[in-house]
This record gives sequence, structure tokens and C-alpha cells, in this order.
Amino acid sequence: LGSLCLATQNVLVRILFVESFILGWVLFGGVLESSPANSLLVLQMRTLFMLPLMLVVAPRIYPSVWSDVRRLFEPEHRSLLLRVVCSSSFLFLSLGLLFVAIATIPTGVATALLFIHPAITALLSWKLFGDRPSLLRLIIVAMVFTGSVLIAPNLTTTIEGKVLLGVVAALAASVCYSVQSILAQTCFRSLHPVPFTLISFAVGLLLTSFSLIFIRVEVPPAAWGVLWGMSAVTGVLTLMGQLFYNYGIQMTSAAIAAIIGVSNPALTTFLAWLTIHETLQLKQILGISLVTLGVAVLGREKAASGIPDK
Repeated sequence: LGSLCLATQNVLVRILFVESFILGWVLFGGVLESSPANSLLVLQMRTLFMLPLMLVVAPRIYPSVWSDVRRLFEPEHRSLLLRVVCSSSFLFLSLGLLFVAIATIPTGVATALLFIHPAITALLSWKLFGDRPSLLRLIIVAMVFTGSVLIAPNLTTTIEGKVLLGVVAALAASVCYSVQSILAQTCFRSLHPVPFTLISFAVGLLLTSFSLIFIRVEVPPAAWGVLWGMSAVTGVLTLMGQLFYNYGIQMTSAAIAAIIGVSNPALTTFLAWLTIHETLQLKQILGISLVTLGVAVLGREKAASGIPDK
């Protein structure tokens, strides 16, 4: 259910930027021009709904959330607070770049390119912390990167229009998410995920709002109603996706939940094909399959080796 919620959110964001025949019957969407500024606006409006919901849900999930947040502002915890803010900032960059990618390239392609981040994280951990990957992990990482090459549109087509921007944005989003993941892992040694997530939402809202002060956004007056409605739906879906994923970990295991979670690119591709008839080349479908399989095996191998996960 968590993967389904997040995949649906990805498709809805795509519909905001690209007019499509929904289920082949109703022409809808394309209310915004695909631009970095509008992508930031969508991210901000989604977070506007997510943060209040999180403020309500957080104490029910973790009663000590507010005491943990207050503790972060004590002098002896400033280093931890700085890491939380830095991690949240990289998450903001990752989501902003992902929305730029979804606005300009097929949804399944953008999502699959983002999901190569575990392979990038493995290489960054090796470089930064000396966490040398096993031979099996190196082979899996190579498989994931091979899949990403197959996923990307042909070089001859990326020069035209905004497709190149979308591919670069998706890859940059993956790198930013990898950095965020490493920083988050260091935070979780001393901080529960619930207050961490709450602060991440708040930092994301502040950064998107601050960025939009300096960027000109043009939204047709008739589009605001659709934009607010879709932002509310995507915000709820994103929060539900995270909650379902966390409950999945409790009911099964982190390894099984992670393997199901990485099905997101394949599920997004299927939903995009079903709802808005978005099609991919055969090599791109093969690439998505390689990335999904590789990241699933990587997560399973990581869990089996006893490495703590985010």
C-alpha cells in the first residue's frame, strides 16, 4: 500500500505538468508549464499539507516527539541539529530535482533514475567511511548503473527540448538523496525517525518558500483550484505512503519492506501506462527491471550483513 500511494503521487505530479487522457476517457492536466520554478511551487504546496498532518500524527506515533525536538536546541546537541538540518536540506534538493524530472521526462524513467541512490550510497560510504563493499555488492552496483544507462533516453533525443534537463535532474536527485541518506543514518543513532521527519518537513517548507521569493512563478488563474486540490491529495498520499511503509517494517521486517519499497519505479511505470498511457521503449523497461532487481538485492544483502539501514 505504501508503494502504491507513492507511485500514485508520482503520476499525479506528472499530470499537473502534462495534459493526458485519464484512463483513455477524460482529458485532464497540463495546468502548469514544466519549469524548475513551477516544480518548486508544487513541492511547496504539497509540503504545506504534509507538515500540519505530520504535526497531528507525530505525537500519536511517538509521544516523546516534542521533548526530542526541544532537546535538539540544547547546546550539547547542536552538532546533531546541524546534521538534521543538512540532511533535510539535501532531501529538499532531491525532491525539488525529482519534481523537475517528473515534469520533463516519463514518470517511470524519472523515478527509476532516482532509485539508483542505494548504489551511489554504497560508493559514497566506501569513499567517506572506508566501508568497502563486497564483490557481490560491487556486481549489483554495476548492474544498477547499467540499468540506469538503459533507462535514459537516447543521447540524440536528449539534446532537444527539456529531456536532457529531466535526465540530469533525476540523476542529481539521486546523488542528493544518497548524501541525505548517509547524513540521516548518523542522525538516527541519537534521534528517533519521527522528530527527524517532522524537522525535515519544516526545513523543506522553509527552503521552498525562501527559494520562491527569488523565482518568478506564473500560474494561470484558472489553474489554482486544480493545483491546490492536487497538492492536498499528493501530500496525503505521501504521508500515507511513509506510514504504511513504517507499519510494514513492524509487521514483517525492514528487509522485506525495503524490497517491496523498491518496486516503486516498476509500479509507477505501470500506473502511468494504465492511467495516462505513458509508454516506454523496451530497453527502458529492461533498465527499470535491472534497477529494481539490483536495488532489491542490494537491500537484502545489506540487511543480511547486519548493516543498519535508514
